[in-house]
Amino acid sequence: MIIFDGRVINDRFPGIGRYAYRLLEAILALEPELEVVLLYTPALPNRRWDLQRLTGSPRLRLLSVSIPPFHPAEHGLIPWLLRRWPEALVHVPHYAVPVGLLWRSSPLIATLLDLIPLRLPEAWPAFQRTIYRLWHRLVLARARALLTLSEATHQDLLRFFGPIRPLVIITPAAADPDYVPRRPQEVAAVRRRYGLPSSYALYVGINKPSKNLGRLLEAWRRVRPRLRSDGDPPLLVLAGPWDPRYPLRLGEGVRHVGMVPEEALPALYTGARLFVFPSLWEGFGLPALEAMACGVPMACSDIPALREVAGEAARFFDPRDIESMAQVIKEAWDHAGDPAWRARCRAQAARFSWEETARRTLEAYRAVSCLGS
Repeated sequence: MIIFDGRVINDRFPGIGRYAYRLLEAILALEPELEVVLLYTPALPNRRWDLQRLTGSPRLRLLSVSIPPFHPAEHGLIPWLLRRWPEALVHVPHYAVPVGLLWRSSPLIATLLDLIPLRLPEAWPAFQRTIYRLWHRLVLARARALLTLSEATHQDLLRFFGPIRPLVIITPAAADPDYVPRRPQEVAAVRRRYGLPSSYALYVGINKPSKNLGRLLEAWRRVRPRLRSDGDPPLLVLAGPWDPRYPLRLGEGVRHVGMVPEEALPALYTGARLFVFPSLWEGFGLPALEAMACGVPMACSDIPALREVAGEAARFFDPRDIESMAQVIKEAWDHAGDPAWRARCRAQAARFSWEETARRTLEAYRAVSCLGS
């Protein structure tokens, strides 16, 4: 039996939620007879992921939990709810494992998506970094296996914590099946919906400091007058949630369109001339993979995780060098219409699949428990 903490499958956690939902969906497709208890929080808004679709698996049970992730009460409530399954393997798809679960004797697996607060300490208060590091040490001491989405995060684990006891298995994420180049009619409808010109660069993600949007905005200000356009001046489109703690002055030629509905995102990607991803650090970089799956050329940061994701299909810049960023954006923009480049992007994205992610995850389950082969 597997207990899967799916309380992150909601609008509040778009990245972790997507990973958790698609992983579980693929696991159930590969092992429909696997007995799974899925924790979820029905009170949290969830406009993207239909949990009822998963209930077609005969041995999946939904367990409603009133306490959301990262709430202080979860440390006692979650272990209390799971007391009826004392031997079950528990998979928590993020680092913040409820503390009470660390004292269970049954197998525990955690997914560590990144170690950005340790990589970029300047963006986090010292107390928060201390708690973050301590929590990871507790998980490392207790978990029987850790899943990471990239070799880059595996190397960060070794860098910040030295030799570690748990088994580490790399389980890369993947673009969803709907992320393919969309028909011109769909692209035109999305452009009308958001009032977008024919030539736009796209960023998808949040505005947290690690995403490096301040430097991107300055690079765009410098390079925009030099970009070729068939009609209206080029626009930089920022799509995704906005954290008010990190205000940014967007300036001319930049528009934030907020959270884009799941069904509209592939067309928004497809319509972009160029995808830009300027992160200072990533544990994986799923939006980069989604853009490539839609055949969109990409200019992105030269960091290890994005090298793993993009391979030879992207053009890379130093994320801390604004002039480097502007120059690479200019070069990528000029060559973005090349069909061969767009084909390379799609071929690179096709190397990743949720089925393979699920297969590697099931290997981890079997390695730490008596789950059948």
